[in-house]
Amino acid sequence: MPAALFTELSVWTAAGGGPARTGLFPRPVALKPKPARQLAARGAVQAATVFDPAGRAFVADMAGWVQAWENGEEPRWRRQLDGAMSATPAVDPGGGRLFLGTHMGSVYALTTGDGEVLWQQRLPAAGDPRILSDLLFEVGSRRVVLSSWGGRFHALDADSGRPVQEWEAGLTPAAGAVADSRGVLYCLRVVRGTGVVLVRRTSDGQEVELHRESEGPRGSGRIAVTAAPVLDEARGRAWFVANDGRTAALLLWSVGSARLAGRWPLPCGVQATPALAPDGAVWVADLAGNLHRFTAEAPQTQVRYNTGAEYLLAAPVCEAGGRCLVGDPLGRLHEVEPDGRGRVVFEATRAFQAALSFAPAGDLYLPGTDRRVYVFRNKA
Repeated sequence: MPAALFTELSVWTAAGGGPARTGLFPRPVALKPKPARQLAARGAVQAATVFDPAGRAFVADMAGWVQAWENGEEPRWRRQLDGAMSATPAVDPGGGRLFLGTHMGSVYALTTGDGEVLWQQRLPAAGDPRILSDLLFEVGSRRVVLSSWGGRFHALDADSGRPVQEWEAGLTPAAGAVADSRGVLYCLRVVRGTGVVLVRRTSDGQEVELHRESEGPRGSGRIAVTAAPVLDEARGRAWFVANDGRTAALLLWSVGSARLAGRWPLPCGVQATPALAPDGAVWVADLAGNLHRFTAEAPQTQVRYNTGAEYLLAAPVCEAGGRCLVGDPLGRLHEVEPDGRGRVVFEATRAFQAALSFAPAGDLYLPGTDRRVYVFRNKA
């Protein structure tokens, strides 16, 4: 595996691991069959757990609480913010800060050590203020990037919360932005009359529309944009999903040649961000309960695994051995081999709707709507 992936994903500081949102953990993982711990939240957990280099785990919930967990039975600290949180927070690994967005439209910066509020910024919104997109901390420019349901992307100064830039997020903006190692951003937006647009944006505000995927027969108003792009920077690729209101397509953008390098139709829509496999393939969870594996070289789905659930909302993740893991709305955790063979490894009483994440040692954190985060030890 390219060394760049090992560096980025050793500590999962954001949804999908880091700024590229690959969903790929850089070491092999072999899970013990039962959870070693259950972290108690105050509300249902819809956001992925994130970590800092010290190994603290940060859990944000729909009751508006964020908690920091270490090894004890009680959290190291907890803080209630002004609204529910479904967007995954982001950690500044070198600055000891945690950035969060709420359904009230507020962005917070907290210290990771004790949860002190460093700043709070309320985003302007003429209507619905909810922040639904996973947050991104871009190290080079020291910016926090996110969008709100108000239809704008915002870049805030990480030190003060001061707005630095904003740009069009389109209709139904719920997909997080991603960044490469140079700080170049990639994001998706839906434009009425046009469809889904993949956008590249530099830190100085220069924007280029890379690709437009035409809207479906139902029009752009029915298109959901919830799955973030996935950057495979080592291979010069950007994967992204375009819904059309009924079906979807997985698309592959070649960064080096600046062209669309592949398009794979899907039978139904997709809400979850895809996950990169160590061999460069990508896993996609759809709204019919299927997990698909695609490769850039094959013209069709390589394998498909049916979870038995009616739909999948949680983003899958992958480990260096090639296995994919995903939670389903029936409260089950699935482990799927690269050839499509899979099994249920754990079952809870309530739905799993948030992305999984890995602690630095490879322990798996599985957030649930039953107000718990299940922690599975890595025995590899």
